[in-house]
Amino acid sequence: MIDQLARIILFSTLCAASLNASAQTVRFAVFGDIQEETAVGHQKDLALAERINEAEPEFTVFIGDIQGGGPCTDQQREEAVAVFERIEGPLVFTPGDNAWTDCLLRGKGDWDPLERLAKLRDDLVPVGKSLGQKPMPLTQQDGDYREYRENARWVKGNVVFVTLHMPGGNNGVYPDRYAFDEYERRNNANLAWLQRAYQEVEDIDAQGLVVFFHGNPGWDDIYWRATAYRDFKSLLAYEGAELGVPILAVHGDTHEFTIDKPLMFTDGRTRADHLTRLEVFGSPERGYVIVTADPRNPELFSFTAVEVKGHE
Repeated sequence: MIDQLARIILFSTLCAASLNASAQTVRFAVFGDIQEETAVGHQKDLALAERINEAEPEFTVFIGDIQGGGPCTDQQREEAVAVFERIEGPLVFTPGDNAWTDCLLRGKGDWDPLERLAKLRDDLVPVGKSLGQKPMPLTQQDGDYREYRENARWVKGNVVFVTLHMPGGNNGVYPDRYAFDEYERRNNANLAWLQRAYQEVEDIDAQGLVVFFHGNPGWDDIYWRATAYRDFKSLLAYEGAELGVPILAVHGDTHEFTIDKPLMFTDGRTRADHLTRLEVFGSPERGYVIVTADPRNPELFSFTAVEVKGHE
């Protein structure tokens, strides 16, 4: 009788722990597109990091673009490192276009983009963990695409989070074979990594999925238009719908704070209601968004936008 009672108590305890885990609320911050390339702008970015600290998110994700349209100097990257070091909790970085794919353009310094990307990885993508004063462990892409360690994944509060290296500027594709070859491999890596995230959602019976990337994929484009984001949007629409959980897509690039449901299926008429898009603030506006994933919320995700007035 005592053994049976002990088993009942243990079972009840495990059930309660499982329920508490599945009911856990997660609060995280997102920001990006800090592009004021001046000493004053850098001080404002440092102050923005302190404002994020005041909100006490569980983690923060920087959504890409550590500089604007100026030359691709080491100084811009070093200043970004200083900003991210101010973040008290974990910070996850995903690249934008301005600091590497655009660096071969006139006025950007005529750099080799892959050399610039290697520098970003060295300074902003540590192996197996995030940035920030209290780094958290990350699962990074491995296997055939192990060089894309900026593609990361983690779980909090029974929600799966994943980053994809998908910058603005048509996903880094320029009209030359060199850029297209690079894009083809990275695109295949991104699609494989998103499918891995889908598998983890199914494996742990997650309540939602958050996908972070930089480039605005052209949500309003006609489905048959040949853009470098088309494969990604198709995967979000069709296999994403089959998951049966809310998906939040978070990006930057076009600097217009937006929350909506813009994804359509290929008929161009049916909206993919399982997906919500959040675009973060971008220069000259400066701010961040607190996202709350609460399983008691029928939509799962809610948002608190904090624009720093006067860019203080």
